[in-house]
Parts: sequence; C-alpha cells; structure tokens
Amino acid sequence: MRALAPMLLALIACKGDDEVQYTRFNGDDDVLVVEVGVSDLLDPVETVLTSSTNEVEVGLAWVDPGGGPVGTDHGVVVQVYDVYQSEIDRVTVRARSPGRGEDEYALTQDSADEGVWKINLTSVGSEGESRSDELQVLLWVARGTAEEDAG
Repeated sequence: MRALAPMLLALIACKGDDEVQYTRFNGDDDVLVVEVGVSDLLDPVETVLTSSTNEVEVGLAWVDPGGGPVGTDHGVVVQVYDVYQSEIDRVTVRARSPGRGEDEYALTQDSADEGVWKINLTSVGSEGESRSDELQVLLWVARGTAEEDAG
C-alpha cells in the first residue's frame, strides 16, 4: 500500500504538467472604460491594442454600447491584425468594477476570421448605482505544456 501512494502522487503531478502555459502578448494599457448606470445607451468605445512593449499596434478592441443603464448587454469585440493572428491562441477580458472586484472572461474566436474574438457582457448593479468599469483586453500566446517548455 505504501508503494501505491507515491505512484498516485506521481500520476497526479504529471497530469498537472500537461496543461498549456500562456504568455501575455500585449501591453498593460489596453483598456476600455464602460459607463454603468447612465440613463442612455452611449456610443461605442474603442482602443488600440499594442505589443508587450507598447510600441507596436497589433489590433483594435471596442465595446458597444460604451455605457448604459444597469442590465445593458455590451458586445466586446477584439480584432487582431492579420500579421499577428496566427500568434494569438486565446483572448480574455479582465473586468474591474469599483467596489465589486474583478473577473476574467474568455472571448470566443470567430469561425470565419481567426483574428476576430467576441463576448457579450451584461452590466450588473444596484438601482441608482453609477460607476466606470474597466475592461482590460489580454492577448495570450500558448507556450506549450510545462513538460515541453522544460525540455
């Protein structure tokens, strides 16, 4: 029985090593600001996505509408420029809301255009609440499994 326990631990440890590791591709300043709790739907907001050094434009991101009452559905779209599309393996949006913390959401890649990623987010809040939420766009590159990276 004692010999079985180390073997089980080794199998569990190996399983964890098979997970894909991701590295950030874009800069920290790729943020969209959405107004929550305003009475009218606002025009879309847009930002340019940059490389990790913030020196090279790699795409665009926008959210439509750019604000609205609590309960508004916001379409978030990321367009990665053609030259960088094959580099990007995953796109997420980190939502930061004052007093409500942060969450991260995975976008879905368009089946007809590998550079387009999308998600719909619904703003939540209390009646009468008004705030500015930040949506940080994160582009990710797969580095392979931890085992492949070590080899």
